[in-house]
Amino acid sequence: MLSLKTISNIGFKTTTILMQGFRNSSTSSGEVVKGVIAKKIPSFVKLQKDKMYSWCSCGLSKKQPFCDGSHKNDPQKLQPLRFKVEKDGIVLLCRCKQTNNRPYCDLTHIKTFIPEGLRKMLNIKF
Repeated sequence: MLSLKTISNIGFKTTTILMQGFRNSSTSSGEVVKGVIAKKIPSFVKLQKDKMYSWCSCGLSKKQPFCDGSHKNDPQKLQPLRFKVEKDGIVLLCRCKQTNNRPYCDLTHIKTFIPEGLRKMLNIKF
């Protein structure tokens, strides 16, 4: 199953993402199944225009944030997200696998890992 999805990313042109084989990626209610947490912080990555990348969606890869094939033994059967960027540059790719803007970091790791009381004390707003 192949489908194209166009998303916008902060500071970048529109990016076309090739979503391939996302078996078990959503429940019957439409909720996206997310992988295990690889790292609690994102990764700055230099990407090249028109090069195809495979972002790890299962969280099991040893080459985070990219896929190394570890999903083949994952019971959730999550597949990598294949994508290209339309411009050379540095982007922030998610490694916590909880983002709602795959493969890019949307700061979900802050909401997920920093308790609300501490966010309020530090005046962190979303």
